[in-house]
Amino acid sequence: MKITIEKLENRQKMTLNIEKFDVEHMQELKKEMQKSIEDNQTDVLVDLSNVSFVDSSGLSVLIALFKQLNGMDKKLTLCGLQEQPIELLEITQLNKVFTLIENCNA
Repeated sequence: MKITIEKLENRQKMTLNIEKFDVEHMQELKKEMQKSIEDNQTDVLVDLSNVSFVDSSGLSVLIALFKQLNGMDKKLTLCGLQEQPIELLEITQLNKVFTLIENCNA
């Protein structure tokens, strides 16, 4: 399974079990994540600690999730980011939009 969903006390945690969040995985992950959001309607923590590479397709999925959650007055938090995903967020200035934390167990 490419995504593991865990219900925490006040949000759900989505752990991506892939090394590359790219066009190859985009559609499947987007569907799974959106369905989970619709079913649970809580804040979401996306654990990217297994992901060493994110391309524009992966980034578009995160933006779509952010918009979906924002429309529900819910929060998206990203955690466990490695070097390349952090650099991509900084280049696109999305590090100012997304809430980023280091510890996924916080």
